[in-house]
Amino acid sequence: MSKTRILLLTAACAGLALPTAGLAASPEWESPAVSHKDVKPYVDPAVIAQPVLAPPPVEGSPEDADDVAAVMRRQAATDAARWKIAGDDADWLYDRFAEVVGAPLTRDRAPITVNMLNRVMRQVGRPVFDAKDVYKRARPYQRLQLSRVCGKGSAPAPDPDAAKRTSYPSGHSAYGWATALMLAQAAPEKAGAILERGRQYGESRIICGMHFPSDIEAGRLVATTVVSRLAASPAFRTDLACAKAELAGAAPSSECAKLAAALKAAPPKP
Repeated sequence: MSKTRILLLTAACAGLALPTAGLAASPEWESPAVSHKDVKPYVDPAVIAQPVLAPPPVEGSPEDADDVAAVMRRQAATDAARWKIAGDDADWLYDRFAEVVGAPLTRDRAPITVNMLNRVMRQVGRPVFDAKDVYKRARPYQRLQLSRVCGKGSAPAPDPDAAKRTSYPSGHSAYGWATALMLAQAAPEKAGAILERGRQYGESRIICGMHFPSDIEAGRLVATTVVSRLAASPAFRTDLACAKAELAGAAPSSECAKLAAALKAAPPKP
């Protein structure tokens, strides 16, 4: 494991726009896919302390050698069934947790839960992509000759001069772990299975040749730090309480029923 740690600083970079270079590799949060450009975070990034990561391992260091060895080992040891899971994890987010939750995580079946997850993902995405833009770490397939890479028909040749370097931290890992943390709170009786699915979701990125283990760890640290700060938001606390009732199939309070009706009445944007 890397010695990545999170330093808590004030939002000195709050005025930066989300880098678009990393967004193309993000999973679709919902199925069917819809636009999330109008989703608002729970807390204004200008007033919440942002998690800033220490740098990734330096190429050629012992920690980096461990990262490289882990990717090559997982590539060699992964069977066809696990490879398919990794490929599906690369494309989708909430759907990949539906089985362990025991309910469809779609806006027509669980509108409050999906709305809550969307707002959390928006909150998590900002520090992840700010860090990607700072560190510009090359992905495994850009440095190593792999046997296969998710989303590519054949494994590309290494490209050490690649302009687009977005390996650290892993956005998929951050999104997957934030989803797991939220669903574990909303369905605590299934927390163990949900968190294990979140761990596997991040591990899929190593299998895919898209990330090193330290990228995955860093993504989880960002997610954990951001989610831990949301409890101060009254809107977040309300949504979480309503999501718990929704997933449990309990009769909603008048406040939760009103929220669900408003969300269902708002058509998604393609």
